Amino acid sequence: MSWNIENPEAERLAAEIGALTGESKTAVIISALRERHERLLVKSRQTEDAAMVDDLLALAAGIRSRVGGKALSTDFLYGPETGPR
Repeated sequence: MSWNIENPEAERLAAEIGALTGESKTAVIISALRERHERLLVKSRQTEDAAMVDDLLALAAGIRSRVGGKALSTDFLYGPETGPR
């Protein structure tokens, strides 16, 4: 498969980076695409992680409201002799 990028800025940037690194224009473009891809994946993971934290905090708040403000401890959750209540 062949690409034909007809953009003067893209051509200039690829040529300048290639001159600085000794890479071909193709290698420069592949490297740039890989770097951007990785940044986007990291950003996506961070967004997913933040959403998971929000979900966990909401769950904790719901549990807290259901136990009527009691401190959660193993004594509250489990009976010493009987195990889970």
